[in-house]
Amino acid sequence: MFFRAIDKFFFQIKNFITIITFVLIGFSCLFFVYWLLFSANLKMPDIFNAFIWSIIDFFAQSFKNTPLYNEIVPLLPVLTCGIFILLTYLANCLMVFLENNHRLFKNCVQNYKTNLEKTINTELHNDFINELKRTSYMLIKINIAVIKQESYLSTMSQDDINSSTLEDYIEKQIVDTIDSQYIEKKGVHNRSGYFLINNIEYSKDFLIELVSKSSKVISSQLRPKLEIDFYCVVELLNNLSEFPEKSDSMDKILDLKIKNKIAATPRVKVYFDNIFPNVYKFDTLGEYNLSQIPANTKNVMIYSMSRKR
Repeated sequence: MFFRAIDKFFFQIKNFITIITFVLIGFSCLFFVYWLLFSANLKMPDIFNAFIWSIIDFFAQSFKNTPLYNEIVPLLPVLTCGIFILLTYLANCLMVFLENNHRLFKNCVQNYKTNLEKTINTELHNDFINELKRTSYMLIKINIAVIKQESYLSTMSQDDINSSTLEDYIEKQIVDTIDSQYIEKKGVHNRSGYFLINNIEYSKDFLIELVSKSSKVISSQLRPKLEIDFYCVVELLNNLSEFPEKSDSMDKILDLKIKNKIAATPRVKVYFDNIFPNVYKFDTLGEYNLSQIPANTKNVMIYSMSRKR
């Protein structure tokens, strides 16, 4: 409000000087024309003469009663014209001075706003980082899909494999095989294996172990005409009360069947980009509808995360 008042004041002063300048230019032209008419001894209205000479006498009052005044009477109109030209020049100089200071004032205001904006953005960013640092847990969920590649050439003696049973077995084997000091809790929830990590800073080491041991377990169960796909998704939690809701939403991501990749939510990407920017890189997988209600749309961007070399 204070800046706007000063800015408005500058505009009003410049508008006033602009008006004065036009008036001065008008008077300088008027006195030049009058000097031409006066020099030609043309008869002019008495009221017009009285108006002109009242202005001339105003400027010549310091020497009006001296012999010099009578000697230069024919030149007084053009001298007055020169005075108005000089005043016009001074008004223009004043206008330039005001414009320069107005520009300087606007630059100062802009710098102040820019610095204020930077300060606010810095504070907001710090608040945002502090909010991110409240994140306490990483939740990793895995799912196994066993696909039998059947054909009319399959022999009758081929082993009868129950896909669902084998999926549950592999998931349980992975969960049981992996043990780490960073695991707060692990198990199977909604037919998906999960690990709750309590130290996000060392999640990279845990994910390396998860991928490595999962590959070994899956490899041990591979056989001809059998495909085993591995699905994994990562999410972050502030506290354990978020577990049920986050687990359900992660199951929706697992249902997308993004195989052999570690899928991550936007929250995971934002967290690591700001807190641990040198740990993971994220590639966009696409935007998916993860709404629990079919009639509603809840599009969420999903990323693939991998460790930086």
